[in-house]
Amino acid sequence: MILEQREVDHAFEEALQTVGNGPYVFGYPNKYYDALLLVLKEGVGDRYDYIEWWLCEGSPDYEVSTADGTRTWVLKEPEALYDYIVTECKKQGNRSCPEEEVF
Repeated sequence: MILEQREVDHAFEEALQTVGNGPYVFGYPNKYYDALLLVLKEGVGDRYDYIEWWLCEGSPDYEVSTADGTRTWVLKEPEALYDYIVTECKKQGNRSCPEEEVF
């Protein structure tokens, strides 16, 4: 739904461009989006902004790789992203990581 709302906002911004003569940015900054993102990050222990990356920059391949490129994860589904974040959280030794079986 976040991605759908972003598409609606983008379409509205494009419509504004057709009737105006300046740069219009509709829906940014969006405090509802920022608050929702903070809740999601806190809820799953996303210390490295993977959720925001997934929403804004991840498509079309949604791949994350190790720095040396020896391992790659494909995170096309939200469940795969969640599992990845939880696994990475536990590797860091963070005691506040969520349980793995939420979905």
